[in-house]
Amino acid sequence: MEQPENVNRRGGPPWPPGPAEGGGERPAATTSPRLQPPKRFYALDAFRGVAALSIVFWHWQHFFFRDGIPGPGVRPWHGFFLLAYGYGQLAVELFFTLSGFIFFWLYAQPIADRAVKAKDFFQRRVSRLVPLHLVTLALVIVGQIAYRNHFGADFVYPNNDLQHFVPNLLLVNAWGLGYSHSFNGPIWSVSVEIALYLLFFLLCRTVPIRTPVLLAVSALGYFLLAQWDMPIGRGMIAFFLGGCVYRAYAWTLKSGAAAKLATWLPWATAALWAGAFVAVYTPSFRLDAWPWSKAHPLVATIGPSVLLFPITILTLALVETQRGAFWKRTSHLGDISYSLYLLHFPLQLAFALAAGWLALDRKVFSSPVALVLFFVVLLPLSWVSYRFLEIPAQRWLRGRVGGQEIGITFRSSSS
Repeated sequence: MEQPENVNRRGGPPWPPGPAEGGGERPAATTSPRLQPPKRFYALDAFRGVAALSIVFWHWQHFFFRDGIPGPGVRPWHGFFLLAYGYGQLAVELFFTLSGFIFFWLYAQPIADRAVKAKDFFQRRVSRLVPLHLVTLALVIVGQIAYRNHFGADFVYPNNDLQHFVPNLLLVNAWGLGYSHSFNGPIWSVSVEIALYLLFFLLCRTVPIRTPVLLAVSALGYFLLAQWDMPIGRGMIAFFLGGCVYRAYAWTLKSGAAAKLATWLPWATAALWAGAFVAVYTPSFRLDAWPWSKAHPLVATIGPSVLLFPITILTLALVETQRGAFWKRTSHLGDISYSLYLLHFPLQLAFALAAGWLALDRKVFSSPVALVLFFVVLLPLSWVSYRFLEIPAQRWLRGRVGGQEIGITFRSSSS
């Protein structure tokens, strides 16, 4: 998933901070001298990379699908990676929440001040998301044709026809009712994210951004998800909660409470994660058995992410603000997170095809050797994609459309 670059050539925020009550204000010279916001949130980049890896583990079940239906199969090192295998799908909410935090930090006030034109904003989004999307869409089409010729059925996602191709190509496939996975299935969340950008830009241009407004939009997302099972609802819930987290972060800097909060909040966050691990590794644990799930079955899915992810993001942002870029070396995992996310399904398709051609039983994917081999291929492939496809494509497209006008560098995959 995407996260915009959060550093400029001058080493500060890419636009001047807005008024105290404006949307997405970035504390700068007016904040407490004790703590200043970092040039880039490396910890959040790394966290985004961890989320991408969690999705890969969650999708390991693809190797045991038969005719689009999940089948039995033992995941490699299942006990050790139980959290990712069992609940890795919640990392999608983490992606959306991270995007909300960063977009409200970087873009909300400049959009409200009309310092960023709609053309520039959306051209940057297209240059970031579309090139790899087109490549992986083509890879999946070719792979599914080969898989269908060998096995007589599609791999995991069966709706690979013209009716589903056009919405996939245009990245609008997850915008409406009756959504069904097709082609490169994980692309649904990218489609949702584009819809969120449209809504985000419209809100920033038309209404003052206040926390109650963001909470109301998040609640609307819950309604859309609960009533019509619309994927956009998942995105709205988390993205605008991420905006609330940013506003909480900005308030702590402005009020001078950041240093104190950065001292004790990590302990509370660690306790929450410890509780989550203990619960997941408890045999009788089931999300849908928790008291909050009685309000609506959806709460069993999104309930933990509404609390745990926002608090974790706020904690990481505050700690990095206080202690500096201590996670800088691990942020490269965030650089390749978009590649990890879009390439892992085409690579799974290739591995499944190879197993078929070699007449190997699918049980081979229960072996730790298969898991290690998959990541030995996926991680370097993602880096190559980031370095030699995504960055050059961004620079070329942004150079042609004047993307440099708004002054953000191209260092990160998140821009």
